[in-house]
Amino acid sequence: MLAITELAGSPSQIKIDVFGRTVRLPIKVRLVNLLLGMDCHIGTNSNPVNLNLITGTTEPPPPNTPISGRVGTPSFDGRTLTITGNVNVENSFAVPGATECGLGLGLINSLVNLRLRLPSAAGNNSMSIVNDVALGIP
Repeated sequence: MLAITELAGSPSQIKIDVFGRTVRLPIKVRLVNLLLGMDCHIGTNSNPVNLNLITGTTEPPPPNTPISGRVGTPSFDGRTLTITGNVNVENSFAVPGATECGLGLGLINSLVNLRLRLPSAAGNNSMSIVNDVALGIP
């Protein structure tokens, strides 16, 4: 099975300051294989997985416990500011159930939900993303 992360709307906040980085992203995940079809999603544009990725320490609902990200190492070559090794974390998001699985008709949504334990309430999910950021001067 192939899982493809897609934006489910525009990022609502991108904040970079001395305290770290915050990125709020509404996403959906497309699940693709012959049985599921091409339209099977976890999350939709109207009911996305809302991520609030931070480099600080989270304050999740139970049973999750706080996790911490980190701001990476900055460097500047005169034209480009690069920050390498950032770690953005999030563990207070909910995940909705599957939609349109099974030839785009939703015939096997319940099987996908059963297998993936969806929907999943906030406090039961966790994400950590390691990334590099480069901001260039034109």
